[in-house]
Amino acid sequence: MYVSHVSEDGRIERVVDHLREVAEMAAEFARPFGAEKWAYLAGMAHDIGKYSAEFQNRILREGHKVDHSTAGAYELYEQAGLLPLSFCVAGHHGGLPDGGSLAELEGPTLIGRLRKAEHHELPDYRAYAREIELPKAESVVFDNMTHFDPFSLAFLTRMVFSCLVDADFLSTECFMAGSPRELMATDPLEVLNERLERKVQSFYPPRGELNKTRCAILDACAEAASDAPGVFSLTVPTGGGKTYASLRFALRHALAEGHDMRRVIYAVPFTSIIEQNAEVFREVVGANNVLEHHGNFDFDNAGEDGGMLRLATENWDAPIVVTTNVQLFESLYANKTSRCRKLHNIANSVIVLDEAQMLPTKQLLPCVRALAELVHRYGCTVVLCTATQPSLGEMFASYGCPVREIAHEPQALYERLRRTEYRFVGKIEDEALADRLASHKQALCVVNSRKQAKALYDSARRELGDDGGVYHLSTLMHPAHRERALAAIRRRLAAGKACRVIATSLIEVGVDVDFPVVYRALAGVDSMVQCAGRCNREGKRPACESIVYLFDPKTSYGIPNDTAQKCSIARSILLGIGVSLENAGAESEGVPCDIGSLEAIASYFDQLHELRADRLDAEGVLGDLTEIDRAEFHKDRPIPLIPFKDAAGRFRMIEDGSHSVIVPDPAIYQELRDLRAGTGTRGSMRRVARYSVGLYDNDLKVLQRAGAVRLLDGDTYELVDPSLYREDTGLDASDAGGKGLFF
Repeated sequence: MYVSHVSEDGRIERVVDHLREVAEMAAEFARPFGAEKWAYLAGMAHDIGKYSAEFQNRILREGHKVDHSTAGAYELYEQAGLLPLSFCVAGHHGGLPDGGSLAELEGPTLIGRLRKAEHHELPDYRAYAREIELPKAESVVFDNMTHFDPFSLAFLTRMVFSCLVDADFLSTECFMAGSPRELMATDPLEVLNERLERKVQSFYPPRGELNKTRCAILDACAEAASDAPGVFSLTVPTGGGKTYASLRFALRHALAEGHDMRRVIYAVPFTSIIEQNAEVFREVVGANNVLEHHGNFDFDNAGEDGGMLRLATENWDAPIVVTTNVQLFESLYANKTSRCRKLHNIANSVIVLDEAQMLPTKQLLPCVRALAELVHRYGCTVVLCTATQPSLGEMFASYGCPVREIAHEPQALYERLRRTEYRFVGKIEDEALADRLASHKQALCVVNSRKQAKALYDSARRELGDDGGVYHLSTLMHPAHRERALAAIRRRLAAGKACRVIATSLIEVGVDVDFPVVYRALAGVDSMVQCAGRCNREGKRPACESIVYLFDPKTSYGIPNDTAQKCSIARSILLGIGVSLENAGAESEGVPCDIGSLEAIASYFDQLHELRADRLDAEGVLGDLTEIDRAEFHKDRPIPLIPFKDAAGRFRMIEDGSHSVIVPDPAIYQELRDLRAGTGTRGSMRRVARYSVGLYDNDLKVLQRAGAVRLLDGDTYELVDPSLYREDTGLDASDAGGKGLFF
């Protein structure tokens, strides 16, 4: 008998039983996109290397580690010529490898490993043939393969890989535990839709013009839900109720006749939006139906369902998944088992990109291409949901996915939901800006750099004193600190007390505050429009009395090139709508400028994409995955040079380079003790993350030179000089010597 696993209580699982169970489960996972025969074959082949005497010595007598993955990869290529499945089997533990080159005689690439098998450098595993027979190539032909371009082939390989590794994990887990995992008790989408409809019906009949507009948007979503799957846009200005509206479209669309969709996936740019949306969804459809997947969610505090929720994040087995853009898109280009095992559950989903304009331009083409692939071959629908549509119509159309607008007459919606007026006041010094803020009882000012935010805050405090209601918000304050500050800000706003807030752009998306007046430093048009959503948010004041003042800082604060480029385009938009940039500040109230119009937003994104046309796939990831038809030939068979590992390493939604500095707090006393002792858990790291500040290399070196931080683990440090963390502005290295860290 050949053994695959031995449980802690001494039970033995035969290799043949494990192979059949994994094959059947993987085939079921792949059925929604028609690749069940491929997934079945991968499952049957993935562990045939365990039929060697060396592996049996390893599993039964704790012998040396043995490569048991290459055997199946080699047999699939030699017998069936199915290189995509060879990738899957070779990587089912360590991750999808790069294809490599025929020049390689050995190494970690697929070709290197096939060479190893070819030269008989693997333990003898041929005994597998006495227990199983691998299906022949002609019996596992994928019907649509003739229509697959190179990118689609790589994508399909990753999807089949997902089916294999999820089935392998679940099967092994079931055997070792002695029973299948306990799943969350979720409800069918039909039940979720009924609960949402009961909530929505409470909005009818609408009272007041605002509610009439919101109900019209809800009606448009219900009407469009029966349309054929594809790519949609939902252009709803701030205040239009897009959270309920988009969920109504998503659930109805998933349930529409012939659509056969299984779940709704919300992807958003920031965890603050995730937390808000997930809470709304839980209240409406039930907490057991909503999976919140991001780094800050603490499963240990999720009650008795916490353990099941943690397990569900591994493969997104829930009716509604709320996650980040980073988690979604980096998984779609990943090669590691932990990231990829959820991918097969994305098939037949409605994917809502909330605040779609936040997709980074450096990865825009790969993001669009992956979404188009999900629409074309995996039964998905994509919804671009935002007040500032990022002009992706031509990109999607180039992949055969025309974008259809859900909302009726978006321009008319913009006019009906207009709550503010924009005015440009030209260049302005910090002191003059502080004076203007002091003249308002309540005001918000958003700038482009942490350095300016602190300088402006200090100036306002000097003028208004401790009782002036002046607050600072930036990422130099850890998340828990920012939450406390926001709670205080909301209380003062609600009570009508003096409240002047100086913040960076973190306040623009996912933060529900309402100011009568807003000042915004020139930035991307989308950022300025999002910032305007913090002004007269509840629509309780006339638009003419709710002003968003746009200004150009006179002092240079060394903003990043990306931001500077967006500011330049914004200036060209202002010029295009007749604003004189030089004379705008002559009048204290500035020059009216409707920079939030749909025309201005479209013009901004068109110019941005044109200016960055050669940088929309900055790392060349999409280029590498669309040129894999440059295959080499081994024994007259093609070997596609798919760079799975390399592409995964280069596809990053957020640029690396930051380090976490944990600020000690009584709330994380035990977690910090555990981390210092080297006994910290993933739960510990999640909890201390709420008390950490992200710093770049130069900033961190200032603190290191002063001995103000110590390394805890990897790129995580602890602040050991608490005097450098101010209760009003957060981490401040200006007293630590050397150059300050506010760049």
